[in-house]
Amino acid sequence: MPKRSSRGSESAIGSELRSKASTPKAAAVAAPKRQKRPSPDEIAGFQPIPEILRPNLDLLFVGINPGVVSGQKQLHFGNPQNYFWRGLYQSELVPEEMRPEDGSMLSQRWNMSIVNLVQRTTPSTSDLSRKEMREAVPELCRKISTCRPKIICFVGKGIYEAFVGYLRFDLGLQPEVYDLDCKRDLTQQQQLPPLRQLSSSDEIQCAGTQPAIPSFAYIFVMPSTSGRAAAYRITDKLQYFRQLKHVRDCAVDAAAQGVAPSIDHDLLDSLDPRQVVRSTYFSQIK
Repeated sequence: MPKRSSRGSESAIGSELRSKASTPKAAAVAAPKRQKRPSPDEIAGFQPIPEILRPNLDLLFVGINPGVVSGQKQLHFGNPQNYFWRGLYQSELVPEEMRPEDGSMLSQRWNMSIVNLVQRTTPSTSDLSRKEMREAVPELCRKISTCRPKIICFVGKGIYEAFVGYLRFDLGLQPEVYDLDCKRDLTQQQQLPPLRQLSSSDEIQCAGTQPAIPSFAYIFVMPSTSGRAAAYRITDKLQYFRQLKHVRDCAVDAAAQGVAPSIDHDLLDSLDPRQVVRSTYFSQIK
């Protein structure tokens, strides 16, 4: 039987390839253009991000200062890589998902607000000097006195270090409270914030009226939610948000009922990422 010549098929294939090569390619889908990074002069000209202060807040978040994306957009925690807004929803501090553009809803719907220690926008927090942060403390104290929050949450360990002037403390609920009725002049640069140990008499003074008006604010410190803060995993950051939710719920419920807050410290311990690591370790070596 004569062999079939392969020339015909080769010719057809070559023709098809030439045809494809001569056919104009489909227009590629244009990738979204990256926003041009502002120049140092432009960054220096960014205005402070607007802050909403109202009396008797349930929760006041304190950030360190705006990053470039936040300063450019004029939004708190405006970088999509920042975990703050996701943490609020995933911990159920707020009942619906939020974006940085929804920031005003925090105050309007859930009686929370956000302020920054330093108003100046910088590419990195390392661009802030310790002196600049310490000089911003009196103004932060003034804001706290204005809104008298039940809880002050510092979103980043470095912020609280600058606020109190010392380095040795654990994340989470602090043993000290902020004295909202402090009468001394807090505008002096050398003055320390009015912190003191929580006593049973403080809690008793909260009770008796409905709603109760406490004379102090709980202090909570969590890791930075910045995408650059790689020292803590997202799962660990979420646990601190869940701890904060428990403290918020206790403080709000107690104020509504005119009774002293009753925080379940065993529950806080069970939500502490460090406790989870320890229990996992010990379970593995048994």
